[in-house]
Order: sequence, then C-alpha cells, then structure tokens
Amino acid sequence: MATASAGDASDQEQLPRFCKLAPKVELHAHLNGSIREHTLVELAKERGVALPAKFLLHEAERHDPDQEWDVQFFNTKPRSLEECFEIFACIPKCVNDMPALRRITREVLEDAANDNIAYIELRTGPKVMLRDHRSEETECCTKRQYVEEIVEIMQEFETGERRRYREEMKQGRCDTVRLPLVPRLIISVDRSGKLEQAMENIDLAIEMRKQSNKCIVGVELGGNPTRNDFRLFEPAFAKARKAGLPVAIHCGEVPMRSKDSGGDEALQKAYEEAEAILHFRPNRLGHALLLADDLLMQQEKPIPIECCPTSNVMTLELALHHGGNLIDGMEKHPQLKKWLDSSYPVSVNTDDSGIFCTNLTKEFLLVAKAYGMGKSELAAIMLNSIEHIFDEKAKPMLRKSNL
Repeated sequence: MATASAGDASDQEQLPRFCKLAPKVELHAHLNGSIREHTLVELAKERGVALPAKFLLHEAERHDPDQEWDVQFFNTKPRSLEECFEIFACIPKCVNDMPALRRITREVLEDAANDNIAYIELRTGPKVMLRDHRSEETECCTKRQYVEEIVEIMQEFETGERRRYREEMKQGRCDTVRLPLVPRLIISVDRSGKLEQAMENIDLAIEMRKQSNKCIVGVELGGNPTRNDFRLFEPAFAKARKAGLPVAIHCGEVPMRSKDSGGDEALQKAYEEAEAILHFRPNRLGHALLLADDLLMQQEKPIPIECCPTSNVMTLELALHHGGNLIDGMEKHPQLKKWLDSSYPVSVNTDDSGIFCTNLTKEFLLVAKAYGMGKSELAAIMLNSIEHIFDEKAKPMLRKSNL
C-alpha cells in the first residue's frame, strides 16, 4: 500500500469531497445501532426509559483546539465492547413498537442516501414488539410482521430513489446525480440465544426469500462475542446455506491464542471457535480484528472481511490514551494495515453509526488519514467491495459507478 507524499497535497485536500461524493457500499450496519442519537433520546423520553449515563456523555468535544486534526476525528465517548452491549440492551426498550421501527428504518435509509451510499445491507434480528406503545391494548406484532414492516419501508424507499434518479438524469445532471440507494436486509441470529431461536430466524429468512422477496439477501450471526459459540448455531447456518442464502459471521472480536502458543482456556476457546468458523467458510467475516494470523494465512481462498474502523478503535479503546484521537487509534489497529498492504479482500463499514457517531464518509477519511492513502487507493476499496455484496443483481449497476 503506497502512502501519500508531499506531492500528493492536492489529492489529500480533495479527499473529504471525494469520500463524500463517491458512491459507496455499506455491508456491515446494524439497524438498531444505526439509530440517530437524538431519536434514541426522544424515544427513551416518550417511553420512560433511562438510558445509560455513559451514552449521554458528550466527551467527543474534549480535544485540544490547537491540534490541526479536525474535531470529527476525536471521540472519547465510553464505547468499550462491554459498554456498547450495555447501550444495545436499552435500544429495544425504546424501539418497542411499529411506529418507532418505521421511524428508525426510514431515518437510517435517509442518512445512508445523504452520505451517498449506493447500496446498503442492514442487519437485524426479528423481534416481537407492540403495535403501538400508546395503545391501552397490548397487541403485539409477530417476528414475520417485524421483518415485513422493514421490507415494506425499504421497497418504498428504493422506489422513490429510482424515481428521483430518473428525473434528475432527464434534467441532464448526469455528472452530479447521486445513484439511487439500494437497501437490502440481512436476518440476524443473536448468539446469546438458543439454537431453536436461531432456527426460527433462519426459517423465516428462507421462507420469505422463497416468496421472491428481493430485499432479504442473507443471514448472519452476531451479538455479544463472549456468549455461546458458533458451533452451537452451525446447523442453522448450514441450513441457510443449503437454501441458497449467503452467510456472514462475526468473528475474531475477542483475544485468542492456540493451545500450542500457551493460551489460557478462554483464549484457546476463542481460537477453536474462529477455526471452526473459517472451516465453515461463510461468505463474509465480520470484524475479524483479533483473528489469529496463522488462521487467516491457512485459507486457500480468502474470506472477505467487513472492517468497521471507528467501532474497532473504540471497542478496543485504542484512542483512549491519545485524548480520543481516532487517527492515532486507527494507526494501532491490529490488522487493517496488514490487510491493505497484502490486498486482502476487505470492505469499510460503520457497524453502528449512531452509537459511534460516524458515517461511511468519515470511515474512509479515517482510514486515509491514518495510513496516508489517496483517492485511487480508496476507490479501489470501494470498487472491490461491490464484489462482496449479497445481491448479485445489484452488482452491474454498482460496477458502472463513476469512481
């Protein structure tokens, strides 16, 4: 990976505009975690939910004003892995009915479109929730209705985007027109649950996919990485794969070490689980930031990785000792530079844009500033990410995007 030289100053100056206007692909974004911060605060107030004090801390503003770095690359909000899951536990209490679900889905898609994302795969686990928290009746929707509601909003949004795109093209604005956002859905399985619950989610995804629902493009395993083990849920994902559904698995989020390397029981267990995941060969790996190098090198064909830079820096607390400087933290990422230097297939994503106060433009800028990358290198990541998407029919349009 080449680094930017002094002669590339103009290229570096143009990076913010390039990252903003370039049509981007988002492959790792959790619906609940992408909620706008002010929306979560409003919903919590309406429903009488007390949010964790750490969520409300606005420490991102604490930075040295004499530093040349832009304020957007400072964030000292408490967001360790443990703190994130404390916040995640509160979100379903706030997004507890269909109006709230509709609102956050629309807002997430609006934010993605405004960030010039041309294709997004949102992921969420089907939930049972109230139809309306204001009603005296406690009628609930089913998991299927939960998914159908999201799909309906996605379809409406995509239709509106295509209409806007056609109209702008007719007006002769070909050079500046934004590509229509294509939203797709990945059905999640929470590793904190049981195999029976996983099967229920997988069966729902298979059934809805068979009904020609183009929005549902895959399934994934996520949740607290300290709970359970992928091998418990492997039968469910084997069933999904047999039915033709692509699979993404969160992997390598906790430290690991092989038995031969002298790791303790927890480190060995994490290593063995990661080994089982790679043996299963999902279509994509989520995060993989602490995946042992020897496991990654053993692959005959590399499995694409969904990297989430800000999320990784904050959950590992890599910027904690640098005044919240995300760039300094990014330089200490355990894997990303090695992946980029070796041309390993990797995409750049947000993970939970609302929780980490980020967007995809910021993620690419962060990577560029940390590793001295220019427009051509970022464009290569963006274009290569298209090959990792789960909707094969969307690839031709995205490949034609002018980067």
